[in-house]
Amino acid sequence: MAPHPFKLRKLTPRCYKHLCAPLCLALAGMPKLTARGNRSLQMDFEDLLQALIFFHLQEHTSGRHLLQSLKEDCFARKHIAPKKGIAKSSFFEAMNACGLSPWTGLIS
Repeated sequence: MAPHPFKLRKLTPRCYKHLCAPLCLALAGMPKLTARGNRSLQMDFEDLLQALIFFHLQEHTSGRHLLQSLKEDCFARKHIAPKKGIAKSSFFEAMNACGLSPWTGLIS
């Protein structure tokens, strides 16, 4: 895969909000994610989607790298991460609990 021809810039809140604006309409009728265990999930589908968009924009190499960025990067902590933060186990639990139904609902 060839590298992209544009230069990576630092994300700004305005730019990120403009990029994600079409998702706000699509997320209005999305069902809630349900946990498979006894604990409730710390992320909803919108939080998960925001994290995945950030993951791809910043070209992270792994989920752990993304979680580290969500803790340490000021922009990510303020605009992407859930308000209470996210632990490694909770993040991967939300990823696994998501399943296919929210994604098909988002596309259709």
